[in-house]
Amino acid sequence: MSDDQKVFTPPQPLEPGARKGVLSDYAPGTRTLEAGFQIAPPFKPLPVDIVFEKDVPVTLRDGVTTYVDIFRPVGAEKVPVIVAFSPYGKGQGSSASVMGIFGMVGLDNGIVSGLEKFEGPDPAYWCARGYAICNPDIRGVMNSEGDSVMWDRQEGRDAYDLIEWLGVQDWCTGKVAMSGTSYLAVTQWFAAAEQPPHLAAINPWEGVSDVYRDLVLRGGMPDTGFARQLQDNSY
Repeated sequence: MSDDQKVFTPPQPLEPGARKGVLSDYAPGTRTLEAGFQIAPPFKPLPVDIVFEKDVPVTLRDGVTTYVDIFRPVGAEKVPVIVAFSPYGKGQGSSASVMGIFGMVGLDNGIVSGLEKFEGPDPAYWCARGYAICNPDIRGVMNSEGDSVMWDRQEGRDAYDLIEWLGVQDWCTGKVAMSGTSYLAVTQWFAAAEQPPHLAAINPWEGVSDVYRDLVLRGGMPDTGFARQLQDNSY
């Protein structure tokens, strides 16, 4: 494998006051990750060649520029794309939350490629089955412009703009889906409410529908710890 394909490096410790969250290095460009590529020893090697477009700029309707990572099968055939929309960064295996999450439920990191966004679909699995994956850094996260919002109609509008941008790319069939757990599920409902024409399907897992009752006051007992953590790590 050539040096330009080895684009991943372990994250460096953040200085006090630095940005928080699950972040990946800014490194725009297109690479081919060959079958057998392994992001790190704990993870599963890629079963197929994958085109990796990193930090692609997408301009939203209000002029804010956000950046997305796109994984898609090698070849000229057009494919549908699945979006994992959240503030958790674009992934790529270096996050402590990704490294440890599977062990909490008795699974091994080797079941995934490490290219997946936290709580999102694994590009290795889906590219091998004829789909692309789009992992955005949404508004206000990492290098994307604008101010962060959390579970707001603004996210639905931003998702609409991203979906419509993806739907007309020359490698896309025009069909865009969304998938993911928790935060990624909630944003699917906001996106679907905006009715983007290219949105073909949503697959929300374990998402709250009433933040007051389902998250911060479950059973009448105040519990704002997770909401505060989410806010503090979403910029």
